[in-house]
Amino acid sequence: MLPNEHLAALEQRNLEAAGGVVYSPEEQAFAERLRGSLADTSAPLGSQEKVKPLEAEAGKASTDLGDVSWTVPTAELSAATWVPGTPAHSWQAVACGGTGIGTKGMMVAARALASSAADLFSDPSLVAAARAEFEARRGSRPYASRLAGRKPPLDYRKN
Repeated sequence: MLPNEHLAALEQRNLEAAGGVVYSPEEQAFAERLRGSLADTSAPLGSQEKVKPLEAEAGKASTDLGDVSWTVPTAELSAATWVPGTPAHSWQAVACGGTGIGTKGMMVAARALASSAADLFSDPSLVAAARAEFEARRGSRPYASRLAGRKPPLDYRKN
């Protein structure tokens, strides 16, 4: 992932303006029950109500967004769509998806992203700053996909 601090700061401002996720009494009860199944309870219930400070490091997950970030200025954000402490790709994460917890987190992310897009459309200097940082970080290294020129392994079932 090729980071872009200008875009990340813009998204952070808009995420802070959107705010955190506040649970209803029913969602709080669900979160407390779900929390009993979690191995990591270091992030307390209630922490989803506050937006975390901007982290200056790239995420550790595998994503195609890394490829995109070498082609255009890119930033990513995370929103609280799960009970604090929930591991990604777990049944607990899935259980939150169809609840108000997941929906509220999704709406926070949507507000932050939409506000960031509106800011970029209305202020060309933000786009110019993000582009300048992108060009400086990428330098003369052109993007080349690691898959370029490779054919898919369609014979993978042959012995």
